[in-house]
Amino acid sequence: MAEQLPGQMGIFDYVDDPAPKEPDNPPKQTIDILTFLNTGSKHAIKRKWLCYKTGLNDRTMRDLLHEARKKIPVINLQNGSGYFIPDMNQENDRKMLVRWVRQEESRIKESQSIVETAKKTLSNCGVDWR
Repeated sequence: MAEQLPGQMGIFDYVDDPAPKEPDNPPKQTIDILTFLNTGSKHAIKRKWLCYKTGLNDRTMRDLLHEARKKIPVINLQNGSGYFIPDMNQENDRKMLVRWVRQEESRIKESQSIVETAKKTLSNCGVDWR
């Protein structure tokens, strides 16, 4: 790149530098979100606080919580109380886990219904989606 004279405009005054930038967040593999979650509904923690404690953005936190749920139930009942691992020694937490499972089963059924409608539209238009 040619030397820029004082006061001279350069290309990067108009467009962003195309050089790859370091990610704002550390790689997902370096953080085990389960170490930040509490057991028991009385100790639920909000996602915003988890982001603050880990330094991760909200999208990354959602992804980590999704992956954590593949290992152990992590409940968020959409009531603003936050995320927690159910304490299976507490009847209230067992009931909350049942409620969460029913909520997720309902979501699965609703999503399947929506996908079936889209498949039918593709089929009616002669489009093979597979």
